[in-house]
Amino acid sequence: MNIRKSEMNILEVLWTEGEMSASRLYRILEEKIGWKKSTTYTVISKCIEKGFVKRVEPGFICQPLIAREDVHNAKFIDILKDYYSNSRSYFLSAFVKESPLTDEEVQKLNDIVERLK
Repeated sequence: MNIRKSEMNILEVLWTEGEMSASRLYRILEEKIGWKKSTTYTVISKCIEKGFVKRVEPGFICQPLIAREDVHNAKFIDILKDYYSNSRSYFLSAFVKESPLTDEEVQKLNDIVERLK
């Protein structure tokens, strides 16, 4: 899934706040990250073209068409392929090497492994 950072900005607002007009979305992003109106509307158009967002009339209402979890899962798969030879164990080993797991995290991982058996 090829989602740019700018498109993620649009989606994050919609996921957090729910569907809204493009003008309200612009005001939020102007305040949050300093976007101009033209930037916001250009990125909304790209999101619509890619099928990430739906435009509903009247009022140019923007609705997210993809779920946050689906995007995060797709991004994780991309990272796995690009940096860890598509190996979850290689990824996990590198991940925990930098920051040891707490006892609670170890237990949660054990629970996940047990459910997968």
